[in-house]
Amino acid sequence: MLWFRNAIIYQLNKDNLLDKQLVEKAINACPFVPCGNTDSTRSGWISPYGENSDNSLLIDINGQLLLRLKKETKILPSSVVKQALADKINTQENVLGRKLKKTEKQSLQDEIFIDLLPRAFSKYQFFWLWIDTQARRVIVDSASFKQSEDILALLRKEMGSLSIAPLASETPLDKTMTEWVRNKVQHPPIQLGSEIELKDALEDNQIVRCKNLEIDSNEVFVHIDAGKQVNKLNLIDERGVSFILNKDYTLKRIKFDSSIADKNEDFMPEEKDKRLEADFIIMTKALSDTFNTLIKITN
Repeated sequence: MLWFRNAIIYQLNKDNLLDKQLVEKAINACPFVPCGNTDSTRSGWISPYGENSDNSLLIDINGQLLLRLKKETKILPSSVVKQALADKINTQENVLGRKLKKTEKQSLQDEIFIDLLPRAFSKYQFFWLWIDTQARRVIVDSASFKQSEDILALLRKEMGSLSIAPLASETPLDKTMTEWVRNKVQHPPIQLGSEIELKDALEDNQIVRCKNLEIDSNEVFVHIDAGKQVNKLNLIDERGVSFILNKDYTLKRIKFDSSIADKNEDFMPEEKDKRLEADFIIMTKALSDTFNTLIKITN
């Protein structure tokens, strides 16, 4: 399913990602290939239309580029490795008549890992990446900066360089969000939602989470007056998008109103490629509007 659930936004500092041919060449050089016998993980690009599709690995609609990455990770339960290692150590020590050294045990663990890897189960993950050549932005549908950086590293490897920086605000976002709540500030069409997380500025383990309540309630103000800052805040774009804004400027738990998500319900099942393109057009328009307003009110 296309609709982004998360958004880590990067701003382009150079123009190499604005060149469709360069991007296409980079992803064609790194298609997804399943793990070999000695691989613990592998990542590569697949067609946005589906991994069994013969279509292009890139969709370009009016300067909006859509890419999809597939990641395979081999799963070896630690209990299985631990038991196999214990058995092998015991056998070796009986044969040698002495205790094994730490380096010898590590060598055995490496051997066991390589031996078990071909029989390990595979976990598959899929990630969307959207390049907005008009706004000079890259948006990764991931909840983790590490995952996002790993995805971008594949592009960087083939393109030689990738000059981008995570979106940031001039004023720390936790201070800005705290002021919004403290002063009951509204920025139509962006409205405060009903979920908030507050964190002590000095004690990281002091976290307060509130759900399903009025953000401007006395319960929230008590914590702000005690020195806590807003770490996460539910925001609602009245144009049809809601999300959790984090202090690192990532958007999580993005939800689209049915007035947006269901616009293309009239497509037939056999028109799934056309439906994907139509959904992409609608989604990019909705999220671009939200991003632009968000950037405006946080700077």
